Amino acid sequence: MATTKAASTKKATVKKPAAAKAKTTVRTLRADAKPVAASTVRTRSASVLPGNIVNIVFAELIGTFVLTLVALLAFKETSALYVGLTATVLVMAIGAISGAHINPAVTFGLWAMRRLKSILLPFYWGAQFLGAMLAVIVMNLLTGGLTSGGSYNLNFDHIWSLDWPILGVELIATAVFMFGLAAATSRRELSVGSRALGVGLSLLVGLLVGGSLLATIQGSYDTSKWASVNDVQHGYRVKAATVNPAVALASTEATDASLTGQRAEETEKQYSRFTTEVVLGSLIGAALGGNLYLLVAGARRND
Repeated sequence: MATTKAASTKKATVKKPAAAKAKTTVRTLRADAKPVAASTVRTRSASVLPGNIVNIVFAELIGTFVLTLVALLAFKETSALYVGLTATVLVMAIGAISGAHINPAVTFGLWAMRRLKSILLPFYWGAQFLGAMLAVIVMNLLTGGLTSGGSYNLNFDHIWSLDWPILGVELIATAVFMFGLAAATSRRELSVGSRALGVGLSLLVGLLVGGSLLATIQGSYDTSKWASVNDVQHGYRVKAATVNPAVALASTEATDASLTGQRAEETEKQYSRFTTEVVLGSLIGAALGGNLYLLVAGARRND
């Protein structure tokens, strides 16, 4: 009897650690499984396009088309005001659909702030540049370019132009604009109209800052040394800061005729403002402005 009890006691003693070890193993496996599942879901969601991607593309195309057309047709003295008001209206109109970037630099800035999926970049950029090209076609139709030999033909020979002062103008102007845009869109307690007005005013201020810097730079040129129009420096031909590569695509530099006050000839080249200095300046400026706001706000949100 004593031997039997001793044996049964030993069996019970042996079983307890085994059961405890089994429970510990099960818990460890479950704890390890959670991060793997979470990372898998996160990876899949980052690579999946939203269901309204077609709506986003059309919204950005139409919005950029309207903004570019206004920028091309507005009077030089009041163009910043008109473009800012147009941006306000467009943010209210299509902001709920695509966010109303209507600017490749804004898209890049939001991506740099981690507020836009990488997979969406080509869709936004493609729609925005198509919208700008559509504005060029409409300008040709309005000016009779398609029937009279072309009065708004763009030339891209200056695409690799890199004037450092002009790059600095685009960078600073876009950074100011993007800082204000990030601040306005981050204030969720504001109404949609208030946020849209904030974006429009930010664009207005950015264009005004760029215009003032550009005037200062152009005022430093010694024009007395220019014997002919061929001696005019590239920076002096820049009409205004664009803070928008898509608008720059459709905009032109000052022509020889506009500098001399003569009538333009049909064969005169109109160089597009889509240059390396504009693209690099606006993209870097947008990334700096957006992330500077995050630094000042003290938070890095993934809205």
